[in-house]
Amino acid sequence: MTNSPGETIEALHDVATRLQSQDTTESVCDLTVSAASDILDFNLCTILIRDGEWLVPRGTSKDAPADGSRQMRLDQGLAGKTYQTGESQLVNTIEPDDNTDPAKPDYRSGISVPIDDHGVFQAVSTTESAFTVDDIELAELLVSHSKTALDRIEKEQELKQQIERLDRFASVVSHDLRNPLNIAQGYLETVREEEDSEPLRKVAAAHERMDHLIDDMLTFARIGTEALNLEAVELAQLTEESWSSVDQQNATLSIDTEQYISADRTRLRQLLENILSNAVMYGGSDVSVRVGEIEDGPGIPATDRTAVFKAGYSPGTEGTGFGLSIVKQVTEAHGWDIRITEGSDNGARFEITKIDIISQRHPRTG
Repeated sequence: MTNSPGETIEALHDVATRLQSQDTTESVCDLTVSAASDILDFNLCTILIRDGEWLVPRGTSKDAPADGSRQMRLDQGLAGKTYQTGESQLVNTIEPDDNTDPAKPDYRSGISVPIDDHGVFQAVSTTESAFTVDDIELAELLVSHSKTALDRIEKEQELKQQIERLDRFASVVSHDLRNPLNIAQGYLETVREEEDSEPLRKVAAAHERMDHLIDDMLTFARIGTEALNLEAVELAQLTEESWSSVDQQNATLSIDTEQYISADRTRLRQLLENILSNAVMYGGSDVSVRVGEIEDGPGIPATDRTAVFKAGYSPGTEGTGFGLSIVKQVTEAHGWDIRITEGSDNGARFEITKIDIISQRHPRTG
């Protein structure tokens, strides 16, 4: 190599920075083999990426012949051995009858480095003993940066697919469920104008519950797929606004906070409304709610404190089962943490941490 060891390491770290901006598997592979050729002097190198039961060439150095690499089974040749064992291989002499299975017969030595479960990086030479242990270590350093980039791209692709599925789900919920419900509600309203009865009131209540369920399902599906609009939010004021949307019955609310926080106002209101509604629904009609510190009532059993955040979970028949799962999604979207502990008087205490507090103000009670 023409570079000094220090220059080589520095150059590889520069490549790591460039890899962070790549957004496709192909661009990561191309940049990796280009760096291996230009920085490490691996003029004949390739990256094989797993595709089902095969390792498929996805990046090849510019000096490599067109037939210098080929698709291989996961258990085939030196590439297969590297992938299966997860260990780097140094071959000083490639024999025609060994199990390295080179793409060309004039390849006489080579190295093979795993890229986790993504695939394999390989470099070869037409001369024997062309590589050293130092070459292996440098290749592993380069490939570690490639792995990080491939991991990120894989997660981004999975997230994109998840968002697309949620969008399709939201479309189905919005149209295929809500439209028939609206029609049913319209017919019911017409019938009740002529004659009302207890059975019809129960049907209306069921329609209302279905309407709430559809709203919650849409909210649940869309949180995380839309960018947050962060702003300075006066927590006490928003809590009061959220409380006004709750069927309070005989419940009382005490607000004791001085905080302005950085949050998406719409999403934070959804969080507050769901927690406050949950308090009244399961804590009793005369429950006392204190925001920021405790929620009085029968509390949440320790065995249920994880389950309550799962979509569809409801300890009773009143709720839709999505309220606290929406709370969980809103906190995660903001990068906050939430946990449930036991408050005073056996109440449930919801603790939300890692919030970006912008400023303080005087406590207020409402």
